This record gives sequence, C-alpha cells and structure tokens, in this order.
Amino acid sequence: MSSQKATLKRFLSIPRLSLANLPTPIEECGRIRKILGLAPRLFIKRDDDLGFLAGGNKLRKLEYALAEARRRKADAVITVGSVQSNHARITAMVARRLGMPCILVLNGEAPLPRRGNFLVAERMGAEIHLVGSREERTVRMEEIAAGLEARGGRVYRIPLGASNAVGALGFVTAFLELLGQTKKSGIRLSAVFISSSSGGTQAGLEAGRRLFGRSPLRIIGVSPDDPIEAVRANILSALRPLLVRLGSKIPVGDEELEVEDRFRGPGYGVSTPESEEAARLFARLEGILLDPVYTSKGAAAFLDYARRGVFGRGQSILFWHTGGLLGLF
Repeated sequence: MSSQKATLKRFLSIPRLSLANLPTPIEECGRIRKILGLAPRLFIKRDDDLGFLAGGNKLRKLEYALAEARRRKADAVITVGSVQSNHARITAMVARRLGMPCILVLNGEAPLPRRGNFLVAERMGAEIHLVGSREERTVRMEEIAAGLEARGGRVYRIPLGASNAVGALGFVTAFLELLGQTKKSGIRLSAVFISSSSGGTQAGLEAGRRLFGRSPLRIIGVSPDDPIEAVRANILSALRPLLVRLGSKIPVGDEELEVEDRFRGPGYGVSTPESEEAARLFARLEGILLDPVYTSKGAAAFLDYARRGVFGRGQSILFWHTGGLLGLF
C-alpha cells in the first residue's frame, strides 16, 4: 500500500459525525470578472450553505470535535468566542441537536436588543458567561470546566473556532471534497483564498494539500485581525499535531504558510473600505452575501490579487466563503 493510501485509510478511520450538507457547491463569479475586467476566472465555494442557519466553516470542524466529545462520553461541551461568535452559536445549535448541554464563555457586552448569534445562542438555551476581554476567555472556561468536573461531570473543551488538531480534520475532509469537485468539473485552481484567524481552517487545508494534493496550489489565508506572525503561529499549533496524528513526518516551517494581513484594518470586528466594497460587489453582482468584517476581508484580498494581475488569463482562483452571515443582523 502506498504511503498516500495508508494516510487516507488512517484519516478515514477517525470518528466523525454527519452534520453538514455536503458537498457545498462551487460557483463561478462571472459577472464580477466581466464588469471589473479581471483576467483570471473567479470561483466561490459556498460553505455559507452548510446548514444549521447560514452554515459556516465551524460546522465542518464540529463534525470531528463533537465525535471526539461523544467518544469521551462527555456530558457537556464548553467553548469560547466573542458575543457575536459564529462558532459559539453553531456549537450551541449542534450540541442541542445531539442532546448535550452547551456552555459559552464570550467576551463583550450582551447586545440590547438581542440580535444575531447571541440571540440564537440564548434561544438554544446555552449557558452564557460574559467576560471583559479576549484574554479572559480561556481562563474562565477552564475555571468553569474544572468546577463541573470536581462535581463528577465530564466536560469537553473546544478551543476558539475549534481550531486544534481535532477540528482541523474537518478541513482535510474539505480539501478532499474540493479535489473531487475540481477533478469532475475540470477546473484547475491556482489558489484558494480563505479568511484565516484562529488557524484551524487553513491548517486542515494545508494538511490536505501536503498529504493528498496532486498539483501546485497556493492556499492564501487572509487575516481579519492579527498580524502574519500571530496567524502563522495559530495555524502551526493545529497543523503540526494534525500531521503527526495522520502519520506524516513532513516538516512545516513558518515561511511555508502564506498569510496576507494587509486587509485587516484596525482589527477584528471593524470593517474597511476594501471589505465594504467586496461585500457590495458580491451582493450586487452575484447575489451572494458576505459578513461585514470577516469573509468580506478575505474577499477583498481575493479581488485585489486578481486586479493586480498576480493571477492572469488562463488561471482560476477560488474564494472559500466560510459563512458568518448572522453578523449582518
């Protein structure tokens, strides 16, 4: 058996729940290309169509994280995020679907009136704890989980964005899905653009590219908040143990990870002129919504690279829509 087949067999043996509507479609953005006069063909992968209320990339990760929680016989799950975290909201929804209590530690103030992801998480009956800053979240999560365990509970901790070696498995699956779709359609991609912050999405795609890729493909993570060094560190913290788990000895260095941070603006949760333009173009030319501060920044970089001629005629590039649409409401 070849090493690639052995790695695939090992990967497919890892427990996984079936939660998402897969495969998500790949669509061509021909109107944007025509009206802006761009050289490369533009495609979008619609993970906003995964299910569980406007989808989102976190659902792919939870297929593995909550399978692991079940394997460990957890009786509750706990995770962290901002008050309008898509990851926190989807975790609450999926946990309820599986009959598990969900605890959320969120930074920021509860919105008044209730709206968006926070409203949905409350409707799911999640136990919500608010803290003042991002730095306080993990500490408070550990305090709550330790307290429950001291009383005999079994609590499964899910890190920010489910971005660890377990959650990133969801995007190894996603990479294999992409390979199958592009092979069937005859699309030869030169690059995939994704919004990349906590790192798990890019880690899974990077692992898939290294283990199962058959042709050169750039994976360009676009930061919505942190500088390149911080995003690369997040990716590596998930990627390296993921490769080990899959039996790979492929070394990975910081410089191999392509991260773009010129579109983050003042930071997380703050839109920029470029992100606002990208959201407007996708809405008015393709009928596709982007959230105002996360996917729109990734899309801004996607369009900028095409405009600057980084990719030319005869090439195709893809923007991976990772959801987040409740940020609009």
